[in-house]
Amino acid sequence: MPRARFTKQHAAALAGGLGLLALALLFYHSLAGGTLLAENVYDSYLLQAQNWLAGRMDIADGASRPWLELAVFEGRYYLSFPPAPSVLALPWAALGLSAGNLTQAVYALVALAGVYLCFWQQKYSPAACAFWAVFATVGSNFLWMACYGGVWMEAQALNLCFAVWGIFFYLRRQEVPAFFLLAAAVGCRPFTALLAAVLFLRPLFECVRQRRWGRLAAVSALPLAAAMALGWYNWARFGSPLEFGRAYLPEFAREGYAQFSLTYLAQNLKNLLRPVTLDAALDLKFPMFDGFLPVAATPLFLVWGAGQVRAIRKKSFDLRDGILLAGLVFTLLGLCTHRTFGGWQFGARYTMDLVPWALLFFLRHPPAEPGPGARWLCAAGVLFNFYGAVYLLSH
Repeated sequence: MPRARFTKQHAAALAGGLGLLALALLFYHSLAGGTLLAENVYDSYLLQAQNWLAGRMDIADGASRPWLELAVFEGRYYLSFPPAPSVLALPWAALGLSAGNLTQAVYALVALAGVYLCFWQQKYSPAACAFWAVFATVGSNFLWMACYGGVWMEAQALNLCFAVWGIFFYLRRQEVPAFFLLAAAVGCRPFTALLAAVLFLRPLFECVRQRRWGRLAAVSALPLAAAMALGWYNWARFGSPLEFGRAYLPEFAREGYAQFSLTYLAQNLKNLLRPVTLDAALDLKFPMFDGFLPVAATPLFLVWGAGQVRAIRKKSFDLRDGILLAGLVFTLLGLCTHRTFGGWQFGARYTMDLVPWALLFFLRHPPAEPGPGARWLCAAGVLFNFYGAVYLLSH
């Protein structure tokens, strides 16, 4: 596809979307007591970066931080999450800065810009590009996570950020940076590996068919290097290239639970059917642990579902759409094998990992303009997620 022109109208629309998210974050942190520039005590990635700079793989004073999910292995405390976000925290650590909430806000803004540019590349109008960028961030479960610079939300925000920017370069057929960014996303949320593998099918088949082995090596080099670095880091700490430390969390070691198991699948799927309701006083009621109905906090999935039905009815649903649908479903099933499905939260935050799959469907079917129903759902998503973010300040 020929590259689109980035006009003044696009610049204004992108600035408007970024401004809306920036205002939402500013308002939230003001309501929280002026916390935008504050240190976040759950910023484990910054803590890991500080220890790296001190020459340690473990967390020096981990025993004094019982509120963090730190793995305990052979008497030492380790960060139990994939380490890619800690790499980005290195400059902050080197400068002695610790504004975790501000860092999270920056990641969120970069993610919104990435979504916008994906749709711009597919020649959507400025209004449509802004709509999808806002819908996927401000009008989704992402907004609450963007407000909070803790380790769990930071990983998911960066995952979306890396994934959408990887998709942007993928759409431009700049596959070397595309798959490096997708590898970085895997270093935030490992289930994104399925998305990267599905997207890798295109250059793989093209290179094999055309016998362009040099191109295949170039596309594969950075992701393989990232995978080897992650594997070596895990092996150096835990003796296994596939172990990030989650198996050594005290809750699993003490209670004997597996972190991932098919025994959790049915209950987590059931939890995702729990609705948001009103009581007799017209007060909203919803579960605060292990998630509730994903389309309530991320109505983008409703529009995606309607798009699937429309494509099938119009007979424009093809094999690639089927692969995307299967990828989304298998990612959801994989996420549902986790024991807690995210624990305490607003919405169903793990399902934000499905958003890149949904966006790829819309990117494959341009240049549809969002209708009144989709626009209303976007506005409702903005209101509901801002409400949820503020609600958790006092609950």
